[in-house]
Amino acid sequence: LNRPQRADATLRRIIDDIDPDRIQHTIETLVGFGTRHTLSTQTDPNRGIGAARDWIFGELQSYAAASGGRMTAEIQSYTQPVGPRVDVPTVISNVIATLHGSESSQRMYVISGHYDSRVTDVMNRVDDAPGADDDASGVAVSMELARVFAQHDPLATIAFMAVAGEEQNLYGSNHAATLHKQAGADIQGMLNNDIVGSSTADDGTRDRRSVRLFAEGISSSKIYLDPNR
Repeated sequence: LNRPQRADATLRRIIDDIDPDRIQHTIETLVGFGTRHTLSTQTDPNRGIGAARDWIFGELQSYAAASGGRMTAEIQSYTQPVGPRVDVPTVISNVIATLHGSESSQRMYVISGHYDSRVTDVMNRVDDAPGADDDASGVAVSMELARVFAQHDPLATIAFMAVAGEEQNLYGSNHAATLHKQAGADIQGMLNNDIVGSSTADDGTRDRRSVRLFAEGISSSKIYLDPNR
């Protein structure tokens, strides 16, 4: 039976450190790159997914620099061959900040959002696709959590990811999952932020105290008890 849990002092400090203005600034900055389509330019310093990638990486590097060595930042790239919604071989890059836990185990949690965007035509890589809600909002939340958590020393490792290729076919997240599986990572939970922050529904109803959580059910055959936990 789930019961309300009183927030401890550490959790209260984390919540108090969240800065709504920084979240808004991140969203506006990502919108300012015009389009973040996965197939858009990766060499223009001001427009396209490459510019967005480099800016996100720079921000995560600054969080890592203030972490006392607990956090590292990286760009995780691979070349996606021609396939569904990809008409030319394309470099797809995830930007990841990893806060390494103090435990020696591989226990890990993942927080993510996708930084690519699109217009109605999923292959249109030229027109503006600001993507403020889908999904600059989720990336902004993931990045703000990385900034705040960098000041803490959790037992488990936490990976904060901004993934690409989501609108084309979940390419970036699939690549990250594959690498984690190959490394034998013990991922015990994941929070994927995709379109977050609005307290107003389409019918005008407002609810500022609830968070809707969508979770895939787990087969009963995969549920087991570990006596060591």
